[in-house]
This record gives sequence, structure tokens and C-alpha cells, in this order.
Amino acid sequence: MEGATTWQIWLAAIVTLGIYSYLINDNKLYRLLLNVMIGLGVGYNFIIMWKQVLQPLWWEPMTRGFAAVFNGFAPGSAQALWVLVGLLGTLWYFQFSRKYLWLSRIVIGMTLGAGAGVVFKQQLLMNMPQIADSFRPLIARADGTPLVGGSAAPLSLWMSLNNIIFVGTIVCVMVYFFFSFEHKWAPVRHTARLGRWLLMVSFGAFFGNTVMTRMAVFLERLQFLLRDWLRFG
Repeated sequence: MEGATTWQIWLAAIVTLGIYSYLINDNKLYRLLLNVMIGLGVGYNFIIMWKQVLQPLWWEPMTRGFAAVFNGFAPGSAQALWVLVGLLGTLWYFQFSRKYLWLSRIVIGMTLGAGAGVVFKQQLLMNMPQIADSFRPLIARADGTPLVGGSAAPLSLWMSLNNIIFVGTIVCVMVYFFFSFEHKWAPVRHTARLGRWLLMVSFGAFFGNTVMTRMAVFLERLQFLLRDWLRFG
């Protein structure tokens, strides 16, 4: 923590040890720090939401629109209609009322519909390049182009082997998840079994990557405690 004062280092050390105290037992210090972190996260996200979204995209256009309306319906008065968006957003709070709970379902349905459209677009744009990239030539040149109709690069054994493993893994995993008929035929059954093993290898790699990420965070905190707090080394 370069540039940090002494009290800041002590505060960070106490918070770090308090969070890791959960490894021994659930205690009040851990719960206190957990609630403080959640509160800080909610407050930080609220400020970011107001500064980057609500204020520039809703509040400022709406206030400019009302100013134009009070100025004799000058140009830009239509921006005052943004107040309707604010009124629509207040429907969320009718979840606290049993009598008018149905009003909140209006805005919930609109939010879910808009969210589904945004997510579908994001997933489509994110996955389509990966799907297109899965169509690789099994006999490839050094730059990844196919042997027939490709570039003038020399034939690459490693590139071809890499593409064969990549395409073979995709086919085996797809066969494993193909449940339209029973896997009685031996080639299909063995291919599906190989796909299951390949899935286990992939999950193991993901789990190992997750463990390494957590270990990196733990080592960074341990380095802070020993070097910055206790002044070892």
C-alpha cells in the first residue's frame, strides 16, 4: 500500500484479519465487517448509478425540459416527459403494499422483457464468433487457413493436430448431450463417454483456475500483512 498512512494500514490489517477469522469460527467481528462491506458496496453502486446513468440520462434532461416548459414551452419542452419514466420507476415500491402489489408487476414485466432482449443480443454477439471459429480445417496451414483455398503458408502439423483435437472435443461433447435417442450404438456410446471425460477435464481446469485465482488473492493479503503491516522483509 504505497502512500498509505499508518492508520490506513492498521485498518486494512484489522479488516483482513477480521474477514479471515471466519475460517476459525463464525463471529460477531466477521458479521460486522461483512455488513459494512455490503453497505459500502450498495452505497458505491448507488453513487455510480446516479453519476453515470440517472443524472446525465434522466434527471438533467427532465429538469431542462421543465425549465423550457416554464419558459413558455420553448424548444426542448418534450424532455419534461422524462418525468413519466420516474413515475414508472416508483411502481417498484408497491411491492411493499399487498393491496397494490399488482402495480409493481407492470414495471417488473417491462424490466424483464427489456433485460431479456439485451441479454439475448449480448449472448448472440458474444457466442456467434465462437461458433464460427469452431469450424476449423482439420488439415491446416501455419496461419490456420485450410490446405485447399488457403494462403501460401506451409502445412503445419501442430496446427492440424490442434484443430483435430478442438473439433473432436466439440463433436464428442455434443454427442454426449444428444438425448434424442439412446446411446446403444457402440460408436455413439463410446463417443459420448469420451465427451463426458473431456467435460470432466474441462471442469477440472476451470476449478484449478478458480483455486489459483483465490490463492493469488490470499497471497496478496498475506504479503500485505507481512510486509506492510508487520514490516517483515
